[in-house]
Amino acid sequence: MSLQKEEEKNKNAKIPLSSIQNDDYKTSLDTNGCLYKPVHREDRPLLNGKRHGYGTYGSRAAQGGVRLSWRDLSVHVREEVKRFRRGRDDQRSPAKELLHNVSGIVSPGSLTAIMGQSGAGKSTLMNALAHRTARGMVVSGEVRVNGHYLTRSITLLSGYLKQHNFFIGTLTVTEHLTFMARLRMDRHCSARQREARVQELLTELGLLEVRNTRIGAPGTAKTLSGGERRRLAFAAEIINDPQLLFCDEPTTGLDSYNAEVIVKILQDMAARGKTVLCTIHQPSSEIFTMFNRLLLLAEGRLAFMGSSVRALHFWESLGHKCPSTFNPADHFISTLAVLPGHEIRSRESIRQICDNFAASAYFKDIDITIRHYDILEGSTSYEEEHLFENIPEKPGWMVEWWWLSRRSLLDARRHARFRTTFTQKIVFSLLGALCFSNLSLNQAGIQNIQGLLYFIIAEACHPVFFSSVDMVRGHLPLFFQEYEDGLYGCDTYYFSLMVTLLPRLLVETVVYCVLTYWLTGLQPYAYPFLLMFLITLSASLTSSSCAVLISVMFEKFDSIIMATGAIHLFNVVCSGLFINLDTVSWLTGGLKYLTWVMYGQEMLTVSQWSDVKNITCEFPEGVPCITTGEEVIEKYAYQTSDLYPDFAWLFLVYCFYHTLGFITLYSRARRK
Repeated sequence: MSLQKEEEKNKNAKIPLSSIQNDDYKTSLDTNGCLYKPVHREDRPLLNGKRHGYGTYGSRAAQGGVRLSWRDLSVHVREEVKRFRRGRDDQRSPAKELLHNVSGIVSPGSLTAIMGQSGAGKSTLMNALAHRTARGMVVSGEVRVNGHYLTRSITLLSGYLKQHNFFIGTLTVTEHLTFMARLRMDRHCSARQREARVQELLTELGLLEVRNTRIGAPGTAKTLSGGERRRLAFAAEIINDPQLLFCDEPTTGLDSYNAEVIVKILQDMAARGKTVLCTIHQPSSEIFTMFNRLLLLAEGRLAFMGSSVRALHFWESLGHKCPSTFNPADHFISTLAVLPGHEIRSRESIRQICDNFAASAYFKDIDITIRHYDILEGSTSYEEEHLFENIPEKPGWMVEWWWLSRRSLLDARRHARFRTTFTQKIVFSLLGALCFSNLSLNQAGIQNIQGLLYFIIAEACHPVFFSSVDMVRGHLPLFFQEYEDGLYGCDTYYFSLMVTLLPRLLVETVVYCVLTYWLTGLQPYAYPFLLMFLITLSASLTSSSCAVLISVMFEKFDSIIMATGAIHLFNVVCSGLFINLDTVSWLTGGLKYLTWVMYGQEMLTVSQWSDVKNITCEFPEGVPCITTGEEVIEKYAYQTSDLYPDFAWLFLVYCFYHTLGFITLYSRARRK
């Protein structure tokens, strides 16, 4: 077939915007307002003898379409100041340019492949277009959606499949997709419609057989393979059928058949009026033919944008004719590669290709098209809210909070961390009973009982602190990923995190207090036991709130360990057991009010000694003895009247740590 015929075929394959608005692609809202209408299986396209494609969720939004354009887009890494050890002058390292004046436009109904050698700037361009550039990068140039400038609000229109995705490993495939369907799909969709969408994606992406398998973590037993995790991430991203879809290496880790299935689904989305961009590294010839637009990058510059047929024409005009038996994708990448040992010659060849394209009629057509649509769609008569009027409506705050809490509680119940801390509490209770089994109300018994009370409060809080740190650190990467996607807000996540800690602490505290209290021989009355339970629970909750703050404040684990050591040091010193609290310095005296062990130790001491009226004195006459519980309380600089106010102080400290934790998490999320 001649190149002219191939080009004509490629043009005919493109779907004009007018055809997107035909009745074939329209679907009216059902009675409850959901934007979902399944497509009969016999109406879906064939791929390797099997039917593929999916329902028309969000097709109402697809009628308008999203046109994405960008002009003179450049990305630099921010300058860093490097100070030399020798000499007094500072030297600024030059900013590294990752993208240089890249322009382009993609229209509804197009499936565009962004290709280039590793390090060419593919992911950088994708992130800049989606307003997801990392901290420290400076973006210049124009990015417009239907002629209008959008910033983070572009997440309402788009989906973004990252190259590396995070999951809750204890969830099954179905549970993960159900969660995503509830938070991504239109709030008016019924549970049956969301379930139908989940089942549809499980079938189309070959995940039906592993639907009840836990996602797990790589390297653990009963986990999904890398390809299955990739397909699951893709399913979660397209579950609400976004108008604009960014995919960063969607076929990574997939075999040829599943990679073809993924690209075919992207092709079907584009055929229904969606705008799809994806970076892809050396696709097979079958996959390459599915893309109707091609964007080639080299050394951060635009080497070509247009159809693959025009790319072959342009390459041939520069003396780089593609052999008939060669995969065009491989040919383009090899031509734009920087060969080891031939860097200067390779970069000179790349520069000539990019310069020729910038001066070619192909680039002038792109520039004229961008200006045309900027004037047409960016006029004052165009209402920006039209972009968002057909976007699936998000669920309310309470729904997001409930599903986040539900997911976290499910993870907490299944995670090995819960079994470990629960077992640890039982073991510590038995050890405490073994060490403090011989308690007596005499002079030696005072020290024994005070030591037991410290043991109770310390061993109730320390394991909680470390397990909370482990849990929060494990969930933070997923939170940042989902927050960046606009799935929920920082306040929703933080409140769900606070709720998640409650049931686990309640169960562990009940078991711990029952075993420790009744096996060690403390006062055999219900009221002191109830007080001990409430005191231990309050101190544990305060300990967990500080653990959350430390986890979100520091990114590096070494910093968390250092901060944890300092915090526990102050808790030990300020407990009142090792130093009289009336004699501490003003600095330590101020910090003691932020320690939970001091409040817990004081309340336990008051609850156990306030009613004791007779303590045996076995010393010879004339040797001073402590004969009442009030004297014990005074000896350790505690106050009997502080028993109930200490609960209020613990609550204030709990709120203080959580307030700082929320502010810190919100700041980190915004910076990222």
